[in-house]
Amino acid sequence: MMNIERELKVMLTKQQYKRLCGEFEWDRVICQTNHYYKCENTQLFSSIRVREIDGEFFLQVKMPVSEKGALSVKKEFEKKLDCLPPVLTDRELSELTGADLGSAVAIGSLFTERRLAVIGSCEVCLDKSEYLGVTDYEAELEYTGEFPKALTERFERMGIAFDKPPLGKYARFIGKVKNKY
Repeated sequence: MMNIERELKVMLTKQQYKRLCGEFEWDRVICQTNHYYKCENTQLFSSIRVREIDGEFFLQVKMPVSEKGALSVKKEFEKKLDCLPPVLTDRELSELTGADLGSAVAIGSLFTERRLAVIGSCEVCLDKSEYLGVTDYEAELEYTGEFPKALTERFERMGIAFDKPPLGKYARFIGKVKNKY
């Protein structure tokens, strides 16, 4: 399955995160673990992961389409898996994406507690992520319809601007792996 993902992201301070926890009426809280993979052909994708939620596993590959400031547009490929594999084969990744990515090896995990609110055609996600001794915070606005101008203005009134491209979770994780080893 392939979707087009339109997403605005912004990194938050712990104080901004706490304030946003009380700012929205959250529909649910999801605890998920992203198990990240590394392969040689890194120009073709922005992340390869198996997302684990409630004991279910979903292989997800994100491929960039465009970026402008804090807005990224990506093709997101997904399929359900029966288990968490240590290696993803080149055939499996090629069948999912149609691209020659080669095989991918598991390199580590990132745990996220995600608060989710659906407002119109937009999902507001408030994430607290923990990985390799780091805790960080971010907000994401993922939308399918019109650009969520009212929501971005609501964040701006709180001093939170979607004005520059933040590093995604995969890039932050890889950056920490490279600094650690």
